[in-house]
Amino acid sequence: MPQPKADDMLLFVYVVEEGSFSRVSVKHEITMSVVSKRIARLEKALNVQLLYRTTRKLSLTDAGQALYKKAKVAQEALQDAQDVIAGYGSDVRGRIRITMPVVSANLVLNHALTEFCEQYPNVRVELKITNRFVDIIDEGFDLAIRTAQLEDSSLIARRLIDSDWIVCASPGYLQTYGRPQHPDDLASHHCLIYKYEGSGPDNWSFVLDGNEHQVQVQGRFQTNTLDSIKQGALAGFGIGYLPRALIHEELLSGQVESVLHEYIGKKLGIYAVYPKSRQPDKKLNLLVEHFRNALLRKREYFS
Repeated sequence: MPQPKADDMLLFVYVVEEGSFSRVSVKHEITMSVVSKRIARLEKALNVQLLYRTTRKLSLTDAGQALYKKAKVAQEALQDAQDVIAGYGSDVRGRIRITMPVVSANLVLNHALTEFCEQYPNVRVELKITNRFVDIIDEGFDLAIRTAQLEDSSLIARRLIDSDWIVCASPGYLQTYGRPQHPDDLASHHCLIYKYEGSGPDNWSFVLDGNEHQVQVQGRFQTNTLDSIKQGALAGFGIGYLPRALIHEELLSGQVESVLHEYIGKKLGIYAVYPKSRQPDKKLNLLVEHFRNALLRKREYFS
């Protein structure tokens, strides 16, 4: 019985991800008949059917699903090996897989990343923007941008900048409902609540006499996006607790006002994070430094 070829397994991964022989044919510059013959050869070598073929689509058999999971790991390991070696050459080239939260991406880093790609045309970037906490090791990312208190010892983190938070509301809201003078006054106000992935009680953190002071707030508006909190505050619907960077321009224009600023102690670092198992190569180090400089150019937004 012929042994399955590694190249055929990689081609199988491409077929699954593209969803058709024709797209693989165009993307990899081989004929459809070659794609079909190589997949058939792989099925013969494994003595199992991997794909259901119809005129409209391809779908995986149970065996195909099992093979795809393992072959995808092998493909990513091969790609990582190629990227790491390329990263140590004189050229800056290879792929970087990045994940970052929405606020960081929209404020600064989307633009910074396109600048980096223009500067280094041999670098390929895969960017995933999500507020979900991504396991960068399990999901195969080279780099994550995180705004958080970091605890995971399996990761290496470089602090890029600190991000201050503020409590704010529109002038109209404050005129109607009054300006809170003490954190405990928030109990009688309508607060805009950030709820992410079932996060715990609606507590806002303050500093009183050098000690942390938690206030449980309430309100009719809950959301999993900070931009929705911002829009609610701008509309005069309540009081929000937001990263200063997200509301900086509206603060300057007077569309919102900061309240309780003498009690605010919330400051989160923005970090570049990568696995300990992956020593950053030249292109990754250059990208992290580029991100840091882009954030520092807008430091007035963050503090």
